[in-house]
Amino acid sequence: MNFTPKGLATGMGSLPHQVPDEAVQFVFSYFPEVPYWPQLPNRGEAEGFLMQFMGPLLKTGLVVNRAGKYFLDTEDKDWTAKLTDFYELYLAALESDETALNFFSFPEESASGFYAYVRYLEQKGTGTAQYLKGQISGPLTVGLTLTDQNKKPVYYHPQGRDVLIKTLALQGLTQAKILKRFGLPVMIFVDDPSLSAAGQSSYITLKKEEIIPELNSIYQPIKEAGAVTGTHSCAAMDWSILLESGVDIVSFDAYTYFLSLTSYPDLIKSFMHRGGVFAWGIVPTVLEHLNDLSETNLWDRLQQDMDDLVKRGVDSKKLSEQSMITPSCGTGTLSMDLARQIHRLTRDLSKLWRGQ
Repeated sequence: MNFTPKGLATGMGSLPHQVPDEAVQFVFSYFPEVPYWPQLPNRGEAEGFLMQFMGPLLKTGLVVNRAGKYFLDTEDKDWTAKLTDFYELYLAALESDETALNFFSFPEESASGFYAYVRYLEQKGTGTAQYLKGQISGPLTVGLTLTDQNKKPVYYHPQGRDVLIKTLALQGLTQAKILKRFGLPVMIFVDDPSLSAAGQSSYITLKKEEIIPELNSIYQPIKEAGAVTGTHSCAAMDWSILLESGVDIVSFDAYTYFLSLTSYPDLIKSFMHRGGVFAWGIVPTVLEHLNDLSETNLWDRLQQDMDDLVKRGVDSKKLSEQSMITPSCGTGTLSMDLARQIHRLTRDLSKLWRGQ
């Protein structure tokens, strides 16, 4: 991988906007070098992190909606036939069958920000953009939330988990293919805050040796389409899962959980040696942490954290070149004023870093 962002900034997906075109303009005004398509959960359930990526499973009938409750119906008498149809579509999509690929793309009502983003690029061009960013939900976050008919999380159902992972992989792939049309490098993030559950006593059945190949199976088709992959987790976690995976960008809440990363100096060195990038979520998205913050004191904080890694043997030059800046999490649940403040701080910190 040859990806050296050198302090470029981007955002983490969700915004508090209701109007898609306004959200896209907001993104380009703050992050013109790495614009992302905005997820807009305030527009309703259809744009929530779960529903946004469930379209293909609803169309195949593997997931059903009964009395407003969505679940995987493994007791359906046609379950086997529906599974067969799903896998046939999946294999066709991997062979670039346009009909099958379109089947796995999300409908506009569940991702209005994506379609507004594409229209913006078609009408106004890429401007000063160097990369285009998209995102999907992660397999643990979706798989531990969506259940079967017996309220068992889909992640614990072998067939359900496999179907979910393949669906997410193809949704990442379709985004990569669409965005590649604009002639710029593309990055697709897998946003999976529930990765922090792995290793916790209440989730002892979540196995690192299973999670890594599952994540890799999502990254692989996206990377084969020529895109860079990232994964975001906004909590402390077993970072070896990501550092040992095939992901290109590890995105983390550096403001709150930096110390949790420092326990893995050898893995960090190996990750960066193969070209891995860190997306430092150094701009907090919690109101109490934002008081009296400026790009200057965030820069001082970031330098201290980077110096800490250098003292642990991480190469200073690689760390400087293979890092980017983001908010610590999405801003979809915050006020518009807070979203502006967070995006402004992120933009200005990036400018300060790149000007040093």
